[in-house]
Amino acid sequence: MKRLISVSLAASMLLLGMIHSGTVQANSAEKNMTITRGRTVTPEEQSIISSAAIKVLRHIAQARADIHEKNLIRAQNELKQTHPLFEIIKATEPTEKIKDRIWVAKTHLSYESTETVMNDLIPIYASLDDIEGLVPVEKTREHINNAKKHLEKGNKKGAGEELKLADESLLYAEIDLPLGNTERHIINAQRFLRKKEAQEADAALKSAENGVQFISVMDSLPVVQAKKSLWQASKKFAEGDLAGAKRDLEEAKTYLEKAIKSGDAKTSTEAEKLMKDTEAVEGKVDNGAKETEQDINNLYKRAKSLMLSAVDLFQAGGNESGESLEKAMGN
Repeated sequence: MKRLISVSLAASMLLLGMIHSGTVQANSAEKNMTITRGRTVTPEEQSIISSAAIKVLRHIAQARADIHEKNLIRAQNELKQTHPLFEIIKATEPTEKIKDRIWVAKTHLSYESTETVMNDLIPIYASLDDIEGLVPVEKTREHINNAKKHLEKGNKKGAGEELKLADESLLYAEIDLPLGNTERHIINAQRFLRKKEAQEADAALKSAENGVQFISVMDSLPVVQAKKSLWQASKKFAEGDLAGAKRDLEEAKTYLEKAIKSGDAKTSTEAEKLMKDTEAVEGKVDNGAKETEQDINNLYKRAKSLMLSAVDLFQAGGNESGESLEKAMGN
């Protein structure tokens, strides 16, 4: 059964692992856990993501050292220890709660009535509403609607196929893209190690390092910080906290100024445009007009696109990860 991981307990596991320079033993500690999540990744969760990513990086580095020492068995053991850490990272994502609910609905299809599975869809719809704006959910909602139609006709097989597609359509891009890239390279490296193809395994692990390095420093990226500030501004304006919204917009401008200094010309140009538009919207906040709320939402969406460009920039850097990371961070 798919496990739900406690963020606070995961943090304790990671801290203990660092203190003793040992391995995070996630499997035995995952039993009977729940996870409390907000609409976006919290500072506590981001700290866990970064810590877990660094631990993955450590295992990769040790596996590469083992490969160079021609100890392929030890290298394989190092890579096995990365998978529980990936699960910890995934457990912090806003999409994970919905994925768990979809999994429950799919599992119920095998032994529960269609009416019971229909009831499983109710919290899925509510959760989709909760993360709308953070994650594209249109396709997911469409698949859930189709699953509901199949259930109304008693077609469990069709409902199961739609639920599977709904799960696959959920993407929290800022983590999923680099994390998926890293996981694929590690799986490839494990396959090469089983075939005793040491050189190929080392090359795959060198590529795996790129994605996990990005995740470990992601929260420090100016574009990511600007996106968070604009998200907070959007929430506060909607709640009527105009002063708080203005503070968050001012903070977003500070981060965008850092992004403008990036060595990447496209990021710099887009960040400059976004900062000017943020300044213009900031001047309208005191009026409390409904259209200003949409203006702030649009700023957030543009910041998110800018952040995804930073992900693409880093991953396109290939083996020049140091240079691409420096550009993404705006240094």
